[in-house]
Amino acid sequence: MITGTAKLVVDLGNSETRVMTLFGKTAKGNPKKRTSVLSNRYSVISEDKLETYLSGGTYTDENSAVFRLPNGALYCNGDLCNLEMAQTSVRPSALEKKYETLISKLSLINAIKQGIEDVAVFSNCDMESVDVNWEMYLLLPPEDIDAGAKQIADMAKSITEIDFVLPKYKTNINITKVNVYPEGMCAFFGVIFERKGVPRPDYRYLIETGESTVIFDIGAGTTDIVMVKGSQVIQSSRFTKEIGGNNVHRIVQRSLRNKGISLPEEVLREGVNTGYVRSGSRTVDITEDIAEAKRTVSNQLVDAVQEFFESSMISIRTIANILICGGGAEESANENIAPIANYVVDYMRRLTPDLKRIEMPSTVTSDGEEEKLSPRMLNIIGAGILAE
Repeated sequence: MITGTAKLVVDLGNSETRVMTLFGKTAKGNPKKRTSVLSNRYSVISEDKLETYLSGGTYTDENSAVFRLPNGALYCNGDLCNLEMAQTSVRPSALEKKYETLISKLSLINAIKQGIEDVAVFSNCDMESVDVNWEMYLLLPPEDIDAGAKQIADMAKSITEIDFVLPKYKTNINITKVNVYPEGMCAFFGVIFERKGVPRPDYRYLIETGESTVIFDIGAGTTDIVMVKGSQVIQSSRFTKEIGGNNVHRIVQRSLRNKGISLPEEVLREGVNTGYVRSGSRTVDITEDIAEAKRTVSNQLVDAVQEFFESSMISIRTIANILICGGGAEESANENIAPIANYVVDYMRRLTPDLKRIEMPSTVTSDGEEEKLSPRMLNIIGAGILAE
């Protein structure tokens, strides 16, 4: 039996849930870490439908999950949910607080299951042999920390067992501690530190006294903004705006409909990434539609930030640096499509021309190759460093 204390970091995004498990040490004495990205789309499923779907052999514990809540309700996730139950599935909404929704609890259950799988991999054993205590580190938008930290912690602590039908697995859960960190600030630490207590030489200056940084965490449904001076969050700067990547998709969708092209959501999302969509046998270049949508959304976002900062008596001209993380900072599959982050920086520099953009630091992979950190993963990277 594998015992001890494992640490689980969970970033509940609107488009996906990111999970990091820490357990044991490497040969060099560093924490063993494993990071996963999970779908956070779920659907209720009946016993009879489940039996029918599983009998075909298409859905396995490699691509799907099914679990039972204490009230007896069955929920599915993964391919089974996305392909068979798409019409009845639910996922997080920017209009709902993460610390109040059933979807967050479902995602936490799924994250714990992933953590158990990770510990089993680290320990070269099966899931049934894992009997560890859990410390959990959860992320919330900075604006929600005061109101929601206790609620999301209580939600996590209420998970005392998991009962999975796929894979067939049931166990008790002992969560001994829950810490809640602000998104954005975690991304900031992910940039500054290589690991706990070890800053990256080229980024050490960011935590010097008097250095100021504004952080834009651009998600699917919302953008969280927070300002940091040195290593301290300016509490009055915490701000969430219901603008994100989904707004770009909606504007592009409206533009295409005006041209007589109506497409399913998933096809449209792929098109916004590649710059092209198919209308019947015709390939349509939508790069200019995407650029215009990103200009519009970025302008709206920066206008909202300027208005909020002015009402909070914060001068934008005093900000030295800007860090943009989240999915909005990622490069597109088409190199001719700039990320929304580029447009946000351009609009911010109209307000304060000397603003310095913080570039993503590089890290060395297990293969010895150097690669830039993913802005989408920056929050969980930083939270993982805080959890070490």
